[in-house]
Amino acid sequence: MTLGALDRLVTKQRVRLVCIILAIGYGIAAALWFALLRGDLDLRGQPLGADFIIFYGASSLALKGKAILAYSAHAILKAERGAVAGSQGIYLWCYPPAFQLLIAPLALLPYRTAFAVFSLAGFGLYLGMTRLIGWGREALLLAVAFPAVFQNFMQGQNGFLTCAILGAGLLLMDRRPWTAGAILGLLVIKPHLAILLPVLTLGTGRWKSIGGAAVSSLAVIGVSLLAFGVEPWRAFFTTLPMVGHELAAGLLPLNKTPTLFVALIQLGVPLALAQGVQALAAVTVMGATLIAWRKAAPWPLKAGLAALGTLIALPYAFDYDLMLLAVPVGSRVSLALLYAAPLLVVPLWAIGHVQLAPLILIAGYVGLWRQLIAAGRGVATTPALSLQPA
Repeated sequence: MTLGALDRLVTKQRVRLVCIILAIGYGIAAALWFALLRGDLDLRGQPLGADFIIFYGASSLALKGKAILAYSAHAILKAERGAVAGSQGIYLWCYPPAFQLLIAPLALLPYRTAFAVFSLAGFGLYLGMTRLIGWGREALLLAVAFPAVFQNFMQGQNGFLTCAILGAGLLLMDRRPWTAGAILGLLVIKPHLAILLPVLTLGTGRWKSIGGAAVSSLAVIGVSLLAFGVEPWRAFFTTLPMVGHELAAGLLPLNKTPTLFVALIQLGVPLALAQGVQALAAVTVMGATLIAWRKAAPWPLKAGLAALGTLIALPYAFDYDLMLLAVPVGSRVSLALLYAAPLLVVPLWAIGHVQLAPLILIAGYVGLWRQLIAAGRGVATTPALSLQPA
């Protein structure tokens, strides 16, 4: 069966039906989850929002004028267990002080209220970003039913926020370069997601965006220095090698880590070789994306390619970072595959204890890259998200 024939199977009616089923399923699962909570703990003994307890604990330390203690395992665990009685999980802080500055007000609220504010505010920003893609009337349903949305809500993670920042910055860069740069500069809260941006902006001479990013990132860093001092930044850079060691040693949840590096480690590839292959993949994606960005093609395709390339280039990412897959727009069948990817990461790993998600990401990237190059040559392509009946 040809790609075009597969594309015709992804019709507007089928997409709408699948999205409705997914949204209803999320609602039922969330309702059951809340109903079965014991205090602020679920049946597995994890706190409401799971990883959100990290942000709440770091916030409480910041409000006490002890931001640097977020990098102390003993101190952050004590803060977390003080927030949610009975929590026994190990949730450690490894974000820069710029992120701690952003979330500092959370601990002013009760835990459940803070979780709701954090999640709903991020979700609202994410929905605003999707409007920039130009999906048309189906945008809201597609955005709400995206599987990564449910995962982010359940995990209490920051995927909504980072997707909104990177997605909006990329999508606006062609029309409002200063604004786009200022938005992208906010990735100082999670800087590894900007892995492709220096190459793409310098390689295409987007000086206004570079300037906007420099101003906003330096402003956030400056305010964090005024608020917390320099010591938390030193502690942050000290923790970075430890995170890399934990990832390579398999001490992090590898079933939720959809990166090429982790896939190779799980296959028994020697560490040095896995690092080399990951680095080669990152350089290849950077070069291929830069070539595509220098072509005349629809800007949403370029923005989506950069977002997808970011996930491939990163050695360190988790399933909630797959929120970035809301940005790419490609052929209908590749879109369907990427749309389902967040649901497939953990189940595919459970089948063979091998991380297959990188293959999905690479296949989606190749398909989108080819479509973008074809568009640059004036070859007609099917708009994926118009989803007109075949």
